[in-house]
Amino acid sequence: MKAPRGEMACQICLAPLNTLGVPPTYVHPIQLTTDGHEPVPVPVSQLDTVHRTCDFCGDPYPTWTLVGGDVSAVAIGSRAGLVQNFGRAWAACVTCQTHIDDGRTDNVIDRAVRTLGFGNHPQARERVAHLHRAFLHARLPGRTLITTTAWPPTTISARELPKVRDRLTRFYRGADDLPTTLRINEARPQIADGLDRSPLFWIDSNFTDLAEHAVAHLPDVTISRDLMPSTDGLLTWSRPVTPRRITAVSWTSDEDRWHLITYRTAGAGLDGKPLQRLREQVGWLTPIRAAHVREHDLLPGDHPAAALVATWLLIAQQAADIRPADIAKAVRKAYARADRPAPQVRIVGIRGSRTTTPSGTRPAPGDSAPVRTTRFWVSGHWRNQPYGPGRSLRRPVYINPFLRGPDDAPIKLHTTVRILRSPKRQPEDQQ
Repeated sequence: MKAPRGEMACQICLAPLNTLGVPPTYVHPIQLTTDGHEPVPVPVSQLDTVHRTCDFCGDPYPTWTLVGGDVSAVAIGSRAGLVQNFGRAWAACVTCQTHIDDGRTDNVIDRAVRTLGFGNHPQARERVAHLHRAFLHARLPGRTLITTTAWPPTTISARELPKVRDRLTRFYRGADDLPTTLRINEARPQIADGLDRSPLFWIDSNFTDLAEHAVAHLPDVTISRDLMPSTDGLLTWSRPVTPRRITAVSWTSDEDRWHLITYRTAGAGLDGKPLQRLREQVGWLTPIRAAHVREHDLLPGDHPAAALVATWLLIAQQAADIRPADIAKAVRKAYARADRPAPQVRIVGIRGSRTTTPSGTRPAPGDSAPVRTTRFWVSGHWRNQPYGPGRSLRRPVYINPFLRGPDDAPIKLHTTVRILRSPKRQPEDQQ
């Protein structure tokens, strides 16, 4: 049985853990194949990703948590590996949820039997059907979105951002629940309103590379209004960034604070009716983490939203070339019919690349300095720069990788060079 309070997962393999006895001993699920490591229990609330499966069919991308009958089982037939389902809370993938919504319980059972490899065993099907129906017969209304599923990444283009934003706001205003660990359920109306008025930022691949390189060395940063490119916003990178694999972040003002919410994409690998249902009911983005920050709060460099802060800083130091995206005519017409202003999507790219020693690094006249006979690459790094009244405040400024040394000197050949920008590229919002 799963622990009634505070679900735990293994920190090594990220699998949810079952419990045995009192006091509880945490064990891996019996159907899980591991490398033999002992469970290292941590609260699920501390993890961005949990490798759970659909409790109906074993699909690796469950989407909803349902609450139903309290079902307990030890094994089915001669193979203990069939047992996946314990307790009253079950995870359901999009396909199983679609069958359940349509009242096709037999399809759920058939899918489970096929996945488990027991299509030719009537007794196995009967046992699976008994478990599923016992749960569904006592199912309570409502469902909760599972936000820890590690979906494969889905590419979002700049042209799609208005539709992605609108589906996200509709979800926030809808009846489906979010996990209480996110701590944003009461603020969902304010978050949806903030998203409605948000400018949309799409970060191209070159700027995404730069931001990810910069965030790896990001110092602690003090949050301020003038750091943000807008009071509210939704920012999407061209691909997932950082080890957390986040694709987007929204920030929404709420009285004296902001809600910072990181997102991953969902739906990759689905097609047909399940994909249509997911897009209608959830959209493209699922929240991973939420934070509440106020003016002058110090955000650690390893914060879940650190990639957003690094991107803000790069934009604020005028490292960005920002241009409007070409919004599809159908989208503009849809907004006009709804009496809404046309959406504004801003594509963010790198303003320019620096390949020589930055100003301020050469010795002043009269200073003694070694004479360099070669040039070498200096890695990108953050440097505190004074700003504000009397230049009394400090803000991190990212120094791009640059060549140090005389302009006409040869470059050391043993140094690895990373290209941050190509001279020619296809417009990425049309790829």
